[in-house]
Amino acid sequence: MVAAYVKRYPEHSFKLFLDGKECQPIGDSINVIGVKITNSDAVLRRIFAEGSLGLGEAYCERLIQVDDRLYKYFLFIFVRAVHDKRLLLSLPFSDIFFILKAKLHQGFFGRNTKSENINAHYSLSDWFDNDKDANDFYMFWLNSKYIQYSCGKWDKNTKTLDEAQFNKLDFYAKRLGIDKNSKNKTLVDLGCGWGGCMFFMAENYGIRCTGLTLSTAQAEYVRDEIKKRHLEDLVSVEIDDIHNIKGSYDYVISVGVMEHINDYNHLYKATSSVLNKNGSALIHSMFHTSIFYGVDPFLAKYIFPGGAVPDLKQNLKIFRKYFKIVDRNDLPENSYPKTLDCWYANFCQNEAAIRKLLAEKSKVRTSIFRSEYSNTT
Repeated sequence: MVAAYVKRYPEHSFKLFLDGKECQPIGDSINVIGVKITNSDAVLRRIFAEGSLGLGEAYCERLIQVDDRLYKYFLFIFVRAVHDKRLLLSLPFSDIFFILKAKLHQGFFGRNTKSENINAHYSLSDWFDNDKDANDFYMFWLNSKYIQYSCGKWDKNTKTLDEAQFNKLDFYAKRLGIDKNSKNKTLVDLGCGWGGCMFFMAENYGIRCTGLTLSTAQAEYVRDEIKKRHLEDLVSVEIDDIHNIKGSYDYVISVGVMEHINDYNHLYKATSSVLNKNGSALIHSMFHTSIFYGVDPFLAKYIFPGGAVPDLKQNLKIFRKYFKIVDRNDLPENSYPKTLDCWYANFCQNEAAIRKLLAEKSKVRTSIFRSEYSNTT
């Protein structure tokens, strides 16, 4: 499988160490990635049986060891084997069978309620008892003037994450029809996160913004920022389900929330009902176009419980039921990978402080945080 991969993607070569035994390098690239696999027979069977869940758990259990900065390139082998038809069809039939079986036999992981799902991720309720500690964790790698926990808009000459995030918010203001004449108009942000979009619209255009979130940690952060920025007259936040949206607004925006719901018809209908005449709504989301889409089990179990990527065609069809004009617009290619690279760089830069936070404040009692933090200090 690795040999087939490097023929199609020759940017890297791989040197595998299986149970301490060094294998012959695979590929001709001078960019060699070393991967050590312990208990390799069981790990590889697990990967081919469970897909990303087996791969991710084996990595977290240190049965797979590879430089953290290079792990994504090892991960690409398995991701592309699923999504690149030419690569998939170049493999032996038995490998194709197991890959597709793992792809189609994916479990769904979620908590009892939507609020529990949201707080497990955005408030890190499994990790911390204190919302401030959860916010501190995220700020180590998300912190910016207008925090966005979604991809930036990486135009051709964009150099930094702050530029990319500003590009996106400025672009969204234009898409909504917000300009210098929009002062004191109203906006509701469905799933407002840490308030970055609202603060941008309030500070740059004088828009009156209301945010809805189920995350207690995010709501606490937004309220603190409202006071720091002296925006009490322009920005407010409520802890509530976005399906309970009420009132009337000139603009409705939602960034990265569709992945957390399943009743799109109700939400889009509710969205249209609160829009003032000639109002506009903007929905930013990941969407899929795959006939055989399945929730990624590792992400669902450990990152976004209860989450799933919505179907593009289905959502456009529903959206057109309630809105006169529907205009799809994709962000520039690779906007999310470039954003992830920046978040990762921020994370690595603050790794010692993050380990210290987890060691001292996290209620997840593992030896990894403590032993490695002790080693780094």
